[in-house]
Amino acid sequence: MAQSNATQTFTCALTGLSPLTDPVVTPSGYVASRKLLLTKLSENGGVDPFDVAGTRRLDESTLVELATASGGTAVAVPPRPPQATSLPSLLGMLQREFDAVLLELYDSRKALEETRRELSSALYQNDAAVRVVARVVRERDEARGRLEEFLAGDHSAAANAANAAAQRSEAAASSATSAAPVTEPQKRGREEEAMATEEEPDVPAKKAKTDEDESDLTKIPAAELSAMSSTWKKLSKGRKSIAKLKRSGEETANNEALLAKLAEGANEKKVNLGKSSAKAGVLCMTSLKSNDGTAEYTVTGGHDRTAIVYNVTSGQIVATLGGAGGDVTSVHGMVFDDGSGMMLVVTGSADGFARAYAVPLVGDDEPTPLGEAESNGGAPVNVTVHPSSSGVGDARILVASSDGTVELWKLSAEGLKLSTRLESKGEEEDGGGGSVKLSSGCMHPDGLIYISGTSDGQLIVWDLKTQAVAGTLKGHDGNPIDFIAISENGYHVATSSSNPANSPIHLWDLRKLKLAATIDPGDDVGRVSSLAFDPTATYLAYAGEESIKVCVAKDWDRVVCTLSLPKSVGGKKGKKKSGGESFGGGVVWGGKGLSVKEGEEGEVWLATGCDGQGPFDSVGLSEGAEGDDN
Repeated sequence: MAQSNATQTFTCALTGLSPLTDPVVTPSGYVASRKLLLTKLSENGGVDPFDVAGTRRLDESTLVELATASGGTAVAVPPRPPQATSLPSLLGMLQREFDAVLLELYDSRKALEETRRELSSALYQNDAAVRVVARVVRERDEARGRLEEFLAGDHSAAANAANAAAQRSEAAASSATSAAPVTEPQKRGREEEAMATEEEPDVPAKKAKTDEDESDLTKIPAAELSAMSSTWKKLSKGRKSIAKLKRSGEETANNEALLAKLAEGANEKKVNLGKSSAKAGVLCMTSLKSNDGTAEYTVTGGHDRTAIVYNVTSGQIVATLGGAGGDVTSVHGMVFDDGSGMMLVVTGSADGFARAYAVPLVGDDEPTPLGEAESNGGAPVNVTVHPSSSGVGDARILVASSDGTVELWKLSAEGLKLSTRLESKGEEEDGGGGSVKLSSGCMHPDGLIYISGTSDGQLIVWDLKTQAVAGTLKGHDGNPIDFIAISENGYHVATSSSNPANSPIHLWDLRKLKLAATIDPGDDVGRVSSLAFDPTATYLAYAGEESIKVCVAKDWDRVVCTLSLPKSVGGKKGKKKSGGESFGGGVVWGGKGLSVKEGEEGEVWLATGCDGQGPFDSVGLSEGAEGDDN
């Protein structure tokens, strides 16, 4: 214990530190810090830490507090360390602390960057693992399917083996009997039996060949599949560029203002098509564009059993295609870039036939029928010219029929020839599959996926590369799916049902094979009959009994344009008939397109067909173009 006149300080007997701010003295005469001494007592169970024998007990009540200064308020200040006694030393200390902080910050940032790289690598590996698992699951399902087919074929193989064994037994018995002497009549009888036995195996062999020929229809020929796969590689690149398309807020506002101009009706046209003596009505429609982009066409089909090719640019009818024995319910076409100036048009009608026509776009030649394909017991609900088609003499046509089949027909110089027939099987409540009736169909922009809608509200997704069903989706409360539209980026599928009248539009995510959203068309649209995405996959147009609406993709409830349809339709010589009501018979996009680059002006038009009561077909065209009054 050290003392001074001004301040008395104490040294702790436990730690040797000085000065103490809470000194106490024990009965044995040792000075220590009260806090440290109580902590020590609690650790050793109340034994005096200064007792060598370790038997003497020490309690807090026996401790005597010591005053550190006069009045007990002054506290001795510890001396500064030797390195902090001068200004240069202080500056050196601050510099070292600053360097230490910077080094620690650098190490922290380095560790953060390393952690980010490890996280990115882990996420990439997880994504790759998910893709591998999906591929393995798909291969497993394919292997299971092949195994089931193999097991199903074992029964017929066993029967053939039994027949072969029976024939071998009979031959052995015949050879054993031949060892005995026989008469001439017996010999002739045995020779006849042997000849009959030799001829009998030809019958099942011929039948097996027939079965093999029929089973070939379940597979797409290698040459056709190769052409379709090559086209898929080209089209998938364009689809990905559409998927990556991004616009600024100003470009989006300009495009929506352009669409809003359609509702003003300043450039609206009404064109009467078809036979004036036939029942009026356009039931289906598609749009085509010339290779140089200077001419645009619509192809319509309706109650008058004809398909009309109309040049939107010149306002003239190019061709009238007849020959159908019923209402034309589906049309599609393609303009070839082989220099022939030909358009291929395919129609499907209620009489159960799909028909192909060659329509010359230059010169005065008449359209030429190329052939017709009869459905397998049903009526075509959708006809599509496959994008791999390169000319009138080398075209592939898909026909979806109400009997549940999707057929691939090859169009060549010899006419139409059936290549593949895919049987649609739906999902039943008991878990088994059964034949279904198709009500609609649509081709994916890539050309290797075909989606068909059924009469009980199912969507069947076909993978044409493997000729297998990639997925089945259920919706619309079991009501028929009347129309299907697929966005140009290949991500979204829109479907509609006209039963009941207020049925919502369903939006499906094709990547996840699940329902993404629904759209309530509203009473001002009525029963929805047709759908169409714009070429940039940004907007969806849906037409009904009363009007056409255009909504924004992914923000489906936001409507940017509403076009009203006429309440009455005309009769002969333009006379109006009251009580008539327009029904949408297809809706298509046309024009130069929406703006995709800054400073670029867009031009777009919408066309729809009307299924009315007057004796003519009607097509309503609405155009809008900034700076263009034509």
